[in-house]
Amino acid sequence: MHIVVGPVLTRKGGYAFDSWTPERGLSLGFAYGRVEDAHYARKVEIRSGREGCSDKTIACSTVDEFVRCTGFQHSYQAA
Repeated sequence: MHIVVGPVLTRKGGYAFDSWTPERGLSLGFAYGRVEDAHYARKVEIRSGREGCSDKTIACSTVDEFVRCTGFQHSYQAA
């Protein structure tokens, strides 16, 4: 399964990252109270996507990169 992982963003309730797959579309991430926890969870998501057969994971560093990789036509911002 192809997955695109977004950067950690400030959200209401803390810090979160989103992910996108062609099959499920955009999945909003869980809001962590500490930025370190959000970064740790993002790293785990990136690593878990690479395990297995031919999975392709793209880890985006910026919102602009995430928008380009997912093909969103509307503006994507932190909630």
